[in-house]
Amino acid sequence: MTPAATSRRLPAHQWGLRQCRRIDRIYRGRVTMNPEFSSRVAYKFGGYSSGAQRTEVFPDGDPEDAFDDLAIGLGRPGARLVDVGCADGRNVLRVAPAFTSVLGIDLSMAMLESAGRHRETRGLDHVEFELRDASGTGLPDGDVDVVTSRRGPLFPDEFRRILKPGGSLIYLGIGEQDVRELKETFGRGRLHGRWNGRPVARETAEQLTDAGFTVVAEKAFFYEEFFHSPTDLDTFLQQVPIFEDYDPVADRGPFDRYVASAAGSCGVRLARHWFLLHARKAA
Repeated sequence: MTPAATSRRLPAHQWGLRQCRRIDRIYRGRVTMNPEFSSRVAYKFGGYSSGAQRTEVFPDGDPEDAFDDLAIGLGRPGARLVDVGCADGRNVLRVAPAFTSVLGIDLSMAMLESAGRHRETRGLDHVEFELRDASGTGLPDGDVDVVTSRRGPLFPDEFRRILKPGGSLIYLGIGEQDVRELKETFGRGRLHGRWNGRPVARETAEQLTDAGFTVVAEKAFFYEEFFHSPTDLDTFLQQVPIFEDYDPVADRGPFDRYVASAAGSCGVRLARHWFLLHARKAA
């Protein structure tokens, strides 16, 4: 597994061509995926640590930081958090110190094994990782103060059942405009062709409302990633399910066409679109 590297994420007002730099960054995000794909990534990369180098520009702020800040703000002594689709556990371990009890669940045993190793490194004994199905967690009714899901599965009825009255759900999702140019070049991909349809964030908020939640906050994040070389982009695409069937050999044609159209002085550009929702169960 590639060692962790120094990262720098630039707000828009600090961005300029002279400030384009080669900045090492380990990809820490993940998106909803089937457990077979997730396990393949875990076996190949040891978790979400591909070593793909890139620079990010956040005009609207970093969605991962916003997610963390919201989760940490909901923590308190005695509070219990469940992270759905925890993957290699790196993300939930960042917010875990704010809670007394933390459970990460996933359907990939390979990812859970990686999560266990990261927990041991951090020395967070109050965190557990278990193989559970998010659609039917098996947890007691009203057992949890906070449920989090970063581009993971969303089962509003189940999440509402396990939350305590007044409990919170934090969901970080992928918007319909995410990597649109890349998907158009490949002619496929998650949410391909949805660019002019109803916003995914709005649909997700309505699902939560229909399940009895009150959506108390919603924010869209549009930002850019500049991969420092085509090899970095290729590594990244093998690691995330933008295309779960991505093949570096079979997809060489569309890959090269995209790189030719998106490469610049700062690297190979991807335009990203994520959204953050905070919903609350009635007290």
